[in-house]
Amino acid sequence: MNIRMGSVVGLAVGVSVWCAGCASQETWVYHSNSYAQTGSTGKKVAVLPFEDSRNNQNQDITPLCMIPLVPYGSQLLDSPENLSMHTASGTWVGYKPTEDFPKALAEDLRKSHLFRDAFFNYRRDSAEYAVAGRIISTRYTGRTITYGVSICSPFLWLAGLPSGWTQNELTVELTLIDCRNGRTLFTKTYTAAPREGYFWVYLAKSDLNYAEMLAELNQQFCSDIRPVLLAGTKAP
Repeated sequence: MNIRMGSVVGLAVGVSVWCAGCASQETWVYHSNSYAQTGSTGKKVAVLPFEDSRNNQNQDITPLCMIPLVPYGSQLLDSPENLSMHTASGTWVGYKPTEDFPKALAEDLRKSHLFRDAFFNYRRDSAEYAVAGRIISTRYTGRTITYGVSICSPFLWLAGLPSGWTQNELTVELTLIDCRNGRTLFTKTYTAAPREGYFWVYLAKSDLNYAEMLAELNQQFCSDIRPVLLAGTKAP
């Protein structure tokens, strides 16, 4: 009986280790939007590094799921890129929000045809216009679900029950500035629709969805600033 119980525990631990080993790296890849050509300022715009206004708290209590009767262990991460292991993935490679977000926005602004050129730059005076950004939230929530059965949960995962759940949230503030007089032309806080869902040991799911969410916000921003910019280029 003891030998049989030891074999069951050993198999469960082995499956858990195998699942942890399957956690793959995630890489930041941004795909910009497409825009119709409906007018241009003929000017340049510089997108500045974003200010990081996120809470600097990362709470990882995943190991609690190993306690019997505890249904899951959680990750509540304000700066998820600072952890090497996430609920559904390993290290996030090549992801630095304060630089990757403005570089992505520069791509969209370039494709929007609103400017003669759009680029990432540390200097505001490198163009006629500048965009300043502030990262308010990139909250990551993850749950490793063990259904209260601790180390025996891998058997439930193999039977087809979800092994976890993740959610990404994104809120940024974007401000358009006329560098020729320092005047703020437009500012708005944008919040993307959260990306969330379950995942299974048989079906891997990306938990780095911020590029997709940022593309949604960048498209909104380009649409919002279009009338502001083009109103000043119309002939009297």
